[in-house]
Amino acid sequence: MENLITKSFHINRDLRTLRRFWNILEIVASCGFRELVSVYFPEHRHRKSSRKRKNMPDISALDRPARLRHMLEELGPTFVKLGQILSTRPDMIGNVYAEELKNLTEHVTPVDFSEIKKIIEAETGRKIEEIFSSFDETPLASASIGQVHKAVLRCNGQCVAVKVRRPGVTEIIKEDLEIMHFIASRLESGSNSAAKFRPVKIVEEFSHSLARELDYMVEAANLTRFAADSAKDVHIKTAQVFFDYTTSAMLTMEFISGDSAGKIQQNPALREKYDLEKIAEHGVNSLLHQIFIAGFFHADPHPGNILILPDNRLCFIDFGMMGRIAQRERRTFLKTLSCMLDNDIPGMVDHALKMTVRSHFNGNRLTLERDAADLVDANINLPLDRLSLAKILNDLLKMLDAHGLALRPELYMMFKSLMTIEHLGKDFYPDLKIVEMVKPFLATAKFKALDPRRFFRRFFNDLEDNTEILQNLPGTAGSILTQLEEGSFTLRIEHHRLNDIEETLYLTGERLSRALLLAALFLGSALMIVAKIPPVWEGIPLIGMGGFLISGILSIYALWYDHRQRIKFLRIRTAQKLEDEFRKKIF
Repeated sequence: MENLITKSFHINRDLRTLRRFWNILEIVASCGFRELVSVYFPEHRHRKSSRKRKNMPDISALDRPARLRHMLEELGPTFVKLGQILSTRPDMIGNVYAEELKNLTEHVTPVDFSEIKKIIEAETGRKIEEIFSSFDETPLASASIGQVHKAVLRCNGQCVAVKVRRPGVTEIIKEDLEIMHFIASRLESGSNSAAKFRPVKIVEEFSHSLARELDYMVEAANLTRFAADSAKDVHIKTAQVFFDYTTSAMLTMEFISGDSAGKIQQNPALREKYDLEKIAEHGVNSLLHQIFIAGFFHADPHPGNILILPDNRLCFIDFGMMGRIAQRERRTFLKTLSCMLDNDIPGMVDHALKMTVRSHFNGNRLTLERDAADLVDANINLPLDRLSLAKILNDLLKMLDAHGLALRPELYMMFKSLMTIEHLGKDFYPDLKIVEMVKPFLATAKFKALDPRRFFRRFFNDLEDNTEILQNLPGTAGSILTQLEEGSFTLRIEHHRLNDIEETLYLTGERLSRALLLAALFLGSALMIVAKIPPVWEGIPLIGMGGFLISGILSIYALWYDHRQRIKFLRIRTAQKLEDEFRKKIF
């Protein structure tokens, strides 16, 4: 699905969009951010507010992160989705705001069944009765983008869950995103403090993520890949997708009956029904396998997205948001953790820096290593039953943030998933030793790095390209020899900064010439004074004294001029050095 916003500093000025725009500004102002509205949208001050909301909680005593959360909830589903995604990106908004936005909730009224029926029949081109022998009109769940209904396929009697996109939601989200982009561009261009949060970049990334979530074919593909990756895990159940009845606006998959982990957490009777110790271990192992073996993981494994089946198997649901992590980044993270466990502080810092956006550190390395040592002392050297991977990762994020370092975005999603699954696992089984569960993956990563099959596989994958190069080598060599024999071979050498040497030699020669001229003038004046060449005034040769005076003035001017040239030269060299450093960072 194409990007939902157009990169423009203007919004579509139809009546509905303008009404929504003013409504957004009123909500922002009423939630304690009136200064932003008055400064960046001064036209709003001349408009009388008509917003009167009943049962609106008093949030004046709350801090800014809490008020921001309330504001997003008031603004509606699109903004709630933005907040939920931002909660996984503390690199953009900071840890305090990210933690607060994790508490976001959305209240969505289900769409009437008649509308859902129209969408299904329009997407499939068939009557709903021809596809399903039964279809529950009351939804199992309702969210901002779609709602889920239980049904039975007529073709095979399979019980399925049908996820249908809400009517008009794409247009509504597109309208909200255009307004978001307009507001973000105003903030970024008008304030340095707002610009540091990169609001336009946030909206653009949100638009890309939301476009994928709106397309249920993407979710179906994610679910299919997840099923293939976890096929050998007997403790994980994955729903089957029925692609004959799946489109971008509806997703038909196998109905899985079970209790959500969140429901089990709150119900003591259900806790007695299941073997929570095994469930915790299987759930954590599954996510570790997803991350470190498959490199494709569920990015939002909160209790509501995990079902527990009667035979103690787990079933992950809602595959709209998935994380991907490359093998190199997986290996870097595992090396960082391995160095922590081995108390190798320099090695830990080296690998941790590779996980950051800049991959290097310009600050005080000794201070960074001291803080890393404190992190290890406070976490790793504890008894096994007291070790917490979530705390280790959270402390690592705080340490990097304190030194102005930002973790790569895909690693933030991985950190969030690991923290979430550990909290759930610890709730089910307090004695869960997640760090011990990670160690086999550390060993597997080390063996894989030394596996000779990996080198042979890479060699044979590149064999075709290497063979082609070898085949072309005689012709290339012959062409070079022919040019040498004909005398047409040209060797081009590029020089860098030789103009600096030329300028230095020129300045040195100029200074030497001035010094020689001044010395000649000084000596000539001295000889004229000794010889008492007339005219003479009171025994002093005037021409000789004039020569002395001129040589003195010229010497002072020459020193002042050389000083100015030196400052100018140093400024140019500094600018060139900064330019070279900038080019290295970019290229």
